[in-house]
Amino acid sequence: MVKIKALSIIIGLILAVFLVPNVFAQEENSGVCVTGCKLLITDVDVKVGSKSDKNLQDGDSISDEAAPGDKVQFSIKVYNNFTDDEDVEIEDITVTVTIEGIDDDDDLEEESNEFDLKADKDDDITLEFEIPLEVDEDTFDVLIEVEGDSDNGSQEVRMTLDLEVKKEDDEVRFLRNSVTPSEVQCSRNVQLSTSVINTGSNEQDDTELEVSNANLGVSFKETFDLTDDPFDADSKFSKTFTFTVADDVPASVYPIISKVTFDDGKESESETVDLVVRACDVDPTPAAEEEEDAGEVVVVQPTAQPSTPTGAATAQPVTAPTLSATEEKSLFQSSGFLAALVAGEVLLVIVAILIVVAVIRKRS
Repeated sequence: MVKIKALSIIIGLILAVFLVPNVFAQEENSGVCVTGCKLLITDVDVKVGSKSDKNLQDGDSISDEAAPGDKVQFSIKVYNNFTDDEDVEIEDITVTVTIEGIDDDDDLEEESNEFDLKADKDDDITLEFEIPLEVDEDTFDVLIEVEGDSDNGSQEVRMTLDLEVKKEDDEVRFLRNSVTPSEVQCSRNVQLSTSVINTGSNEQDDTELEVSNANLGVSFKETFDLTDDPFDADSKFSKTFTFTVADDVPASVYPIISKVTFDDGKESESETVDLVVRACDVDPTPAAEEEEDAGEVVVVQPTAQPSTPTGAATAQPVTAPTLSATEEKSLFQSSGFLAALVAGEVLLVIVAILIVVAVIRKRS
């Protein structure tokens, strides 16, 4: 009897040695199996801004609240729960994370590249979102879907989380603040375009926007109201200011400050944009130019000329040719023509005389 018990213990130990590794090979699923049940989500960590929430399970709420403009990062570990003995690879796995209805009732969705997992292997996938600035203060569903294919059929597992978006009571941010062009030289006309948005939960009356730089003589001011509805056009304000940099402003880099003041003057935000001013270099006109004509040097004094773009030809003074006296007379006034006319008349007289003499001789 003792021998039988001892033999049973030995057999049990032998079975434990061979079976325990396979037991440990089975991982706990943090998600919910849809099909196949061999593709698992074994770990999910979520980072909101600079804060992390680890080891989340299906149905959990992410402990850290997100704010408009925050980065939200999902780190998901996916595991192939086939054993080494089964040796079944899961192929073409994709991980998709969807934050539902957060973008004015539209979803935000990110999807991983496809990858394969051999039996008893895992892989980490990271997907990142940016919370829109135009967003409601609410709690949104996050759906995590992992899908793949194996020789044993399709594999799918899902997991849902809750993400809360929380706003500051009073907050206004810049959407845009830029100058065009960013550098000026001879042409010094500049446009500064700026836009702000109310990202807080309160309305902002008598919000003030100032744009200034004393060295450039820039000073603009606008007052307006902002609603608390992120999808209302009146929750934003945009303006383009136009100014000209004076010709006597030295070449340098000039920071232009845009400042928005809100919450009854208690809060403010500023943005700075640099405008580069360069010297306007114009090629000077020479005091005198020398031209050589038929061996003689003629000095041409410069005359006031309008500025000419670089590379363009500069017009030079042109002197009209002077006609000689003979060139200015008509053909009938020339001496050669008069001499020919006299000679012709003499010739005609001689011919007439000869004709008369011949007629007289003939009659006699």
